[in-house]
Amino acid sequence: MKTVAIVGSPRKDGNCDILVNKLLEKIDGEKSIYYLNELDIGFCKACQACQKGECVKDDDARKIITEMLEADLFIFSSPIYYGQMSGQAKTLIDRFYQVSQNPDKTLEGTKVIEIFTQAQPSDAFAAYIDSMKVIPFGYMGMEIVDTIVAKGAAGKGDGLEEAIAQIEKIGDKL
Repeated sequence: MKTVAIVGSPRKDGNCDILVNKLLEKIDGEKSIYYLNELDIGFCKACQACQKGECVKDDDARKIITEMLEADLFIFSSPIYYGQMSGQAKTLIDRFYQVSQNPDKTLEGTKVIEIFTQAQPSDAFAAYIDSMKVIPFGYMGMEIVDTIVAKGAAGKGDGLEEAIAQIEKIGDKL
């Protein structure tokens, strides 16, 4: 199995990173992990060049998306800041336009595991997290395998117990 993992948190070695690496330990095959905060990812220009070829931006987003097109599994992680994914994660998601607008490219059928961390200990952001199953992943025809949410994860290691327990069981779904 070929897996591409994204850590959308600006904190390397933080809670998203901890959970993604726990999950990667459970998966066999070729694995890549990208830390968005360390990469050069520009904003989509909406120039529409991708409809007939490649995105005009030759940056790390192009590399990630090219690898995703060949992957069996995509792991997407982001902290929830003010009720939304991190800016780093959103910038990459916006670049998915180059796949959705090009009939020669597809992520349809690619399995996705979402990992979110939030300082909020309640389900206050449940509606937002549920929307991620539809936009962008469902829209792209990707298959959501599981969504893991670590609540009360304000500090490193906080609130991860339930999420780690969920990761321990995830191998059965793959």
